[in-house]
Amino acid sequence: MSEKKSENTANDTLSSPLSRRRFLALGAAGAAGAALIAASPSASAGVRSGVTNVRESTPSSTLSFFSWDPIPVMQPIVNLFQRHNPSITVEMSRVPPIPNYISTLSTRLLAGIGPDVFIYTVENKTALNKYNYVYDLTNEPFVKVMAANNRNFMSFNNKVWGLSVAAWAGGIYYNKALLAKVGSVPATTWDEFLTLCGKFKALGITPYFGGGMPDTVIEALIGSYFKAHGITDAGIFDGKSSFAKEWAVPLAAYDKLYSTKLVPASMVGVSAVSGELVSEFANGKLATYASGPWDSPGILADNPKLDFEMYPVPGLTAGQSFWCGAPTEGWAINEKSKNLPGALKFLEFLATPAALKLYGSQSGQIITATNVMTPVAKEISLAAKAARSSEYYYTGISWPAPIADALGNVANAQFQLLIEGKVTPAQLAANMDAAVKRLQA
Repeated sequence: MSEKKSENTANDTLSSPLSRRRFLALGAAGAAGAALIAASPSASAGVRSGVTNVRESTPSSTLSFFSWDPIPVMQPIVNLFQRHNPSITVEMSRVPPIPNYISTLSTRLLAGIGPDVFIYTVENKTALNKYNYVYDLTNEPFVKVMAANNRNFMSFNNKVWGLSVAAWAGGIYYNKALLAKVGSVPATTWDEFLTLCGKFKALGITPYFGGGMPDTVIEALIGSYFKAHGITDAGIFDGKSSFAKEWAVPLAAYDKLYSTKLVPASMVGVSAVSGELVSEFANGKLATYASGPWDSPGILADNPKLDFEMYPVPGLTAGQSFWCGAPTEGWAINEKSKNLPGALKFLEFLATPAALKLYGSQSGQIITATNVMTPVAKEISLAAKAARSSEYYYTGISWPAPIADALGNVANAQFQLLIEGKVTPAQLAANMDAAVKRLQA
């Protein structure tokens, strides 16, 4: 797989999922966007809510839609909307999420030429709400189709501001032929997974790849441990607890992959977004790896006959397997839109089964809306079930927005050091606690 193809996979083919790689890459753009919006002279404008009068108005003939999904993904959905609403012409523009969407949107809003409908997500939601750039959708019937975590993600100050209709769940991809070769099945406990990695290593096969950052495996291990013990991230950030306390057990378990030399530290140098990783797995040189549904098409492209599937990350105890995951971005309405009736009609349409089915087939997303069931590839069927039931955890949306970007960068650096054996699990947790104090000061 060429590097050009891998770039398209990360930015275009599956541009929406909130992956760690995109989360970290967009951190700087999000900060720049927040700064631009903060400079807006109209930041004190009031928020309009209550849509009875708006619905009685007649939509104007033009609706501007600023997407970050590729045009080929969204154009069929827009065409279908226009067939149902022939009096409305949708003018769609697009910028990919990395690296310029957030900053471009901010610039347009600041200049007073913001689109009627745009992306609302972790990188910009705080600033958009703070400076009243999004329309209150709380009382709109169509927001009721969102899954629990999608609705929570689209909420701010107990109101709903966006429509999010999909999610991703990430776990461990297994090459089933290699599993059969060692006479095993996907692990159901963490100790079983470590034993399985040992069997692969003995055959000269790289057992596992996670990357030099908090991958889906450590995210899911933390989520599983938190769920089993009734822990939330809140205590870490309000001073009642710490990373040192809450991460100690799952972090020590995860570290055994590297401290016991099951996985070579040199794997930290392999890019998770390059074709190299997909090719290694597709061609039987890599037995398992941590990822999400976005890699499935690339694997099949490299080896259409490969028998593989994504499974949840095994927990520390049987019955505690879990997933890393997050809702995808949502669509929001510009609070200063001159075509609120048209914008509301557009979002209402995007929440219909017809539009959701088309969006799922065009984008490859796992649709989580409760009013439709869209097909997914068999390789990610278990992940889709988890995404639809909101059974996942991800630090990128669990940490408080004001410091999440910066803390994500700290975590990325610290996990690289852990894999290289330059810090211990205890030191990593202590360094994370120190970063929280610094960022909250």
